[in-house]
Formats: sequence, C-alpha cells, structure tokens
Amino acid sequence: MVIGIIGYTFICKLSSDYAKRGNLPGKAGINDFLQQWMSCRATRTLIDITAQCLQCLMHSDTESCIKALLDTSVLHSPHFDWVVAHVGSCFPNTVITRVLSCGLKDFCAMGYEHNIKNPKLNSVVGILGHLAGSHFQDIRAALLDLFKWSLDEDMSIDEDTKKQKLATVPFLLNLASLSQTLLKAITSDVLQTLKPDIIPRLALFASDWCKYFDDQPEALIDLTVHLILGCEQGASQIMNILLDTALNTSNVGYHSVNAAHSVKNVCNEILELALQEIDLLLRTHGPQSANITLLGSIRHELPLILPLLLKENPLRVQTAVRLLCFLGSQSPNILISAASYMLVKAVTTFHLAALIRLVSNNVVLFSSNKSETESMLASHGYFTQVLEQALREINYKNVMEKQERRQLFQNLTILLKWEKSRKASIFRSKMITQAIKSNLQQISCLLSKTSDFDLANDMVRMLDLFSGPEQDNFIPNVELTLKLTRAVIRYFFLCMAEEDITKKLRGMKIVCHLLKAFTSYSPCARVLALREILGYSINNDSAKYFGAKEKFDPKFEEMLLLHQNHKQVTSTMLAQKHSSVFHAGVIGHGPRRPPPENTIDKEIIALNKMLLMDVIKACCSNRESERYPVNLDALTMGSLLLVELVSPDVMYNGLPWPDEEFTKVTIERDLQIRRTFRDVPLLWTLLELTAWYRPALAYCSVLLRGIAATVMANWTTDEGVSLVSVMALGQLLPPPLASIRDILPVLEPHQISTIMKECVWAYMRENVPSPALFTRSEGVNIAWRDTDTSTPNIRFTETLRLVLLANIHRLGPLYATLFYNENK
Repeated sequence: MVIGIIGYTFICKLSSDYAKRGNLPGKAGINDFLQQWMSCRATRTLIDITAQCLQCLMHSDTESCIKALLDTSVLHSPHFDWVVAHVGSCFPNTVITRVLSCGLKDFCAMGYEHNIKNPKLNSVVGILGHLAGSHFQDIRAALLDLFKWSLDEDMSIDEDTKKQKLATVPFLLNLASLSQTLLKAITSDVLQTLKPDIIPRLALFASDWCKYFDDQPEALIDLTVHLILGCEQGASQIMNILLDTALNTSNVGYHSVNAAHSVKNVCNEILELALQEIDLLLRTHGPQSANITLLGSIRHELPLILPLLLKENPLRVQTAVRLLCFLGSQSPNILISAASYMLVKAVTTFHLAALIRLVSNNVVLFSSNKSETESMLASHGYFTQVLEQALREINYKNVMEKQERRQLFQNLTILLKWEKSRKASIFRSKMITQAIKSNLQQISCLLSKTSDFDLANDMVRMLDLFSGPEQDNFIPNVELTLKLTRAVIRYFFLCMAEEDITKKLRGMKIVCHLLKAFTSYSPCARVLALREILGYSINNDSAKYFGAKEKFDPKFEEMLLLHQNHKQVTSTMLAQKHSSVFHAGVIGHGPRRPPPENTIDKEIIALNKMLLMDVIKACCSNRESERYPVNLDALTMGSLLLVELVSPDVMYNGLPWPDEEFTKVTIERDLQIRRTFRDVPLLWTLLELTAWYRPALAYCSVLLRGIAATVMANWTTDEGVSLVSVMALGQLLPPPLASIRDILPVLEPHQISTIMKECVWAYMRENVPSPALFTRSEGVNIAWRDTDTSTPNIRFTETLRLVLLANIHRLGPLYATLFYNENK
C-alpha cells in the first residue's frame, strides 16, 4: 500500500506541475491528457503500480481507497482527472458511484454563481464521459439509483443528506446539459420511472430546485427545454409525460389544488416552449440545416407518435401535427405517411381538419404571402401523394380492415364537400380535386375489383360528388374513361344484388348520373357501356336478377384413366355395330338436369328491369338538357348490339323478311333465338324499349322474324301476343294490323296461324321494316311513321276482317272500330 501511495502521490505532483508543459490545446479533454501521459513509460508504470495496489486493497477497505483517490482528485482537479478516469476503468461500479456522490456534494455546497462555472462539475462530466465508452450501462444504473435515492422519504436522515436529495435533480440536469452522453444515459432509464404518481412528489421540490438556478424558475424551465431538444431517444415518452400531466384532470397526490394547477401549467408551458424553439430553429437555419436532435428521436419513434393524431383531446392532436409538420419540412415522406395514416383512420371532422392542417401547414410555414401560399399548395402535390399512398395500401395490404377501406372514401367525400363549399381559403387551390384527378386510375381499378357493396357505394358517392357541374372542363383520356365506365357498370350489378331497396335506388341514381357524364362526351365509353350492360344482363350470371333462369354448369368428378379402361369390353368393335347411344344427357352421368328456376321475387325482378331501362337511357342520353334526352342514334347502337348478342348467326341478319318457305333454312337459328327469349325474359323488355324510341326496333328485324317463324309453327299465346305488341308499339305494324294483339287470345289456333301468315308475315315481307319509313322533325329527338302513307293493302287486312266477322259475337266492338270505313 505504501508503494501505491507513493506512486499515486508522485503522479499527482507530476500532473499538477507539468499540466501546462504539453502541446495540448486549451480545451483538451480527459482522453487527450490520458493519451499524453500514458505515452510516457514512467507514468504508465506508476499508474499500473497504483492500480495493482488498489486492487489488492479493494477487498479489505474499499471505502478508504476510493475516498483517498477522490480526495486527491478534488485537490488537483482538473489536472488529475485522467488518473481517476483510468483507475475507474478497473473498478467501474465503485468509482462511478463515488464520482457522482462527490460531484453531488460539491454541487450542493456551492451556490448558483459557482455552479455555472464549476470545475468540479466539469471533472465529473469528463470522468463519466471517459468511462461511458466501456461502462455505459453502469453509468445508466448509477444515475437511475441516484434519482430513485432522491425520491426516498426517510425522516431519519440528517440535514446534509436532505440538501443533497433536494439538489439531486438540478445536479442531474446540469450534468445532462454538459454532456450529450450523460443526457442519453438519463433519458434511457430515468424517463421510465416518471410515472403519473411520481410527478406530484417531484412538484414538492420544485421551489427548492430554483435555488440552484439563482431563484429563477425561468432558468430551470429554459434548461429543461434545452435538454428536451437535445434528447436522442425517448421523444415519445417525453411528449406523453408532458401531455399526460398537462391534461390530467385529477388532483390526487398534490398537496393542494393550486399546486396541481401550477404543475399542469408548467408542463404545458414547457411543451409550448419546446415547440416554439423548434419552429424558431427551423425558420432561422432552414429545414435542412437545422440540427435538432429531438426531431431525429421522433423520426425513429414515429409509430408511437402517429396514434396521437387520432386522440380525442385537441392538445394531443395539435402537438402531433406540429411535430410532424416540423419533420415534414425536413423529410416530406414522413409527412405523407402520417397524412395517409390519418386519411384512412380519421373518423371525425376534427381529425380531418387536423389532416388538412398537417398537409398544408408546412407550406404555409415557409411562404411569405397569401398568393405564394396558394400557388405552393396548388403545385406542392402533397395531398396527391397522400391519397396515392392510401390507395396503394388498400390495394396491396389485405390486412387492412373493411371499415378502414370505407373510411378512406367517406373522408374524401367530406373533404370534397368542404372544398366545394368554398368556405375555407385553404381549399382555393383545389388540392382535393387535383388529388382525386391524379388517382382516378387507381380508384377505378379498386372499384372494378371489389365485391363489397358498401365499399363500392362509398367510392361511387365520392366519384359522383367529384364529377359535379364544376368538373365540366375535366375530360379524362380514353383509357381512363373506359376504366371508369367499366368500374361503374361493375357497381351497377352490385346494386342489382343488393337486398336493401333504399340503398339500391340511391346507388342507381348515382350510376345513371356517372354513366351519363362518361358516355355523353365519349363515344367509346358509350359503346363499352351498352355492350357491358347488355352482355352481362343477357349472357351472364347477373341475368338472374332480371328474371332469367340461373346458369347451370354440371360438375363431374374427373375419372381416372384406369377406371375408364376397366369399363371397356374385350369384344371387337364391328363396323356396322352401334357402339354408343346418344340421348338428352351426359354419357356416364344420366339425363341432363334442367337449369333451376329463378327464385328471386317477381316484384324485385320488375324493379330491376325498370332500373336497367333507366341505366340504358342514361347511357344513350345527350349531354345537354332536352325535352327528349335519349339519343336515337345511341339507342340504335343498342339495337344492333342486341342482335349481335342474341342471334347466333351472322348470315341472313338483314332487315327484309323472306318468303315463308325460306324459314326452313334458318330454322335452327330461329329456334335458338326463341329459346333465348324464353330463358331470358328481359329481352322482351329490351325490345319494348327500342320500340318506344323509333326506329330502333327496325334493326331488330332478325329477332322479330325468328320469333314469328317459330310462333307460326308452334303457337304460344304469351310469346305471340308479346311479339305483335312490340311490333305495334314500334309502328312496324300499322292500323288495323296493330290491333291484332287484342284479338289473338280469343281465336282458335288455325285462325291464329292464318292471321300470322297472311296478315303479319305477308305484310312484313312486302314492307321492309326500314328506318327510312320513319320521319324525324328538325329539333325534335323522336321519329314516327305516317299512318296515312303506311296504310296496308286490303289483301293484308281482308283475312283479319273475315276472322273478326267469324267471331263477331265476341269482337263486335273491335270490328266496328278497325273497319269503320268499310262499314260506312
């Protein structure tokens, strides 16, 4: 021990006497001194001897050894600090604790004026900073223990110990202000202990802490703000501590109500000062040049900050918005991600308002005037990117809940309403509209894919509001128009499947409005819309919503080839021997089962048909408002599509009706047409629609004559009456032939066959149902056939007259009406 003390004393004298003999700068630290002195062989040997002696004595008298070491350090500080730091590496736990204790006692003994330039405090910082490289965890534990010790309530301690406990928090704050490493150590563990029940206990000592800051509470608050801005980690904890304390409505734990209000006000003030200081630094140095450590901590803890955006309390939301705006000025991607998070999850108008502030605040933050602000908002494109990211998450993240998907479009609808109301100047840039325009392609793809009616309903409501009258100047390209049209038609069939009548009717109103908007200025969209609607309504599973029989696809299990071979007989197949029998079924599976009947309520089917007619009219409407809004040329296109979809043959699809004998050539095609009309009753409704808007029915001549040919061969009252009624409605049959529909139900089969052949078919054969027979007046979007010039020859009506005479007892009034001129 004597050798160690001699070496220790000699090193101490050398350090003090020759401290200024080296070539080190004035601001040199412990590491610089340590490197200089350890490069000398003599001092290195003496240090090793001292460390070995202390190690030998540490097991017997630890306190005396450390006390002697630190006392010497105090006398010769700061020249001897490098020795303590080096020896402390050998005994980290003991040295760290004793250095902190020594520094605390000195800090407690000296006043404010001495503490701001306290060399002993700098020595403690230097020693601990040197040890932090290898013993950071030990320093963290020692600081935490010291803090917890200051909170212990022990009434039996002496006055000096009480003073030290009161001085602990100011001491730790000063240490943290002098060393970023110690600040990191303090924020790593001490913040974990600051629970709601600890804050009232700290509030008891707040007035005593001010004594170490020249009795100026502002100085203590300023130091706290400075330390908050320098935290490398724990930003979310710091913000939550300040917010929880400032917003705490309970006074439990405080010695008085005034004390509780005082603590809450101080926390609120610290929070506001910290935010203002960040704002000032960003404005002063610029977003990219300002080095604010707290913002880096917030960036790393972003998942813990984002939930604050959706809290109910305005202070929490506003704090999160301001912090993310500061971050967004440095890294726009963070701002876009946060805004996308809010756009998907916000459920109140308050949070939507916060979203707009989040997106636009950083633009307003660095603009100088109002016009510049609007131009920056119009060109910045942040909300466009926000919506793009939100849509991308919906498309590629299946884990997103259904409600969040719907919430996105519900929020867009609300924002669009705000923008169209023009009550807020922030929306003058039309940033919501511009964002939707830029992302219409993604929206259309999502609408086309979804099978969720509620989600699709929210999407089309947003599109309907977007495509309002003020969007007349917006004309999307052909590709986008076709995608939007197909997406809306997809929604139309979702409406057909919806059981809630109110939702269905609301959805159909939007469908008609959107399809009219898309098809009125785009011929391509009109063709696509009519083809999609008619095709899916006739030949797809959706046809069942309009009364068609449900599609039936028999499903057979695939038989193994081995089993098929086992069924084969060993006899030789003879040339004239029948080896198979064809029947109305599937070989090996018995008779073919008929398709199931439609189970949808007839009233619902009738409503669906009516809604389908409204949609077709919307697709064929003119853009400008007219008395007759349906465009006859567009409906003619629909008639041609109807022929294309129903008639299985492209041959003999012209307008003329051939001789009756020629029907033997087209019998197969005619039977297929009639079978299609029987399975899809909607076709009769479509024919009635074309008949209303003359001369569109003339283009369906092949369908009419196909049904007429089969009806003459195999009469059915319903189909025959429907055929003649449609032809009369379309003015293809003039009076009195138009009234045949009224007499067919009461005639005998042979009489019906005679009338159909000699009156209807004969007249249509000689009077081609051409659109040229119809007249359209200028300025009126409707055509008609002049009854005076289209009066049928007597040879087409004589058979009808004779049949009426034969049934005069039942058809007398009708005969007097139809053949008034002959009677006269």
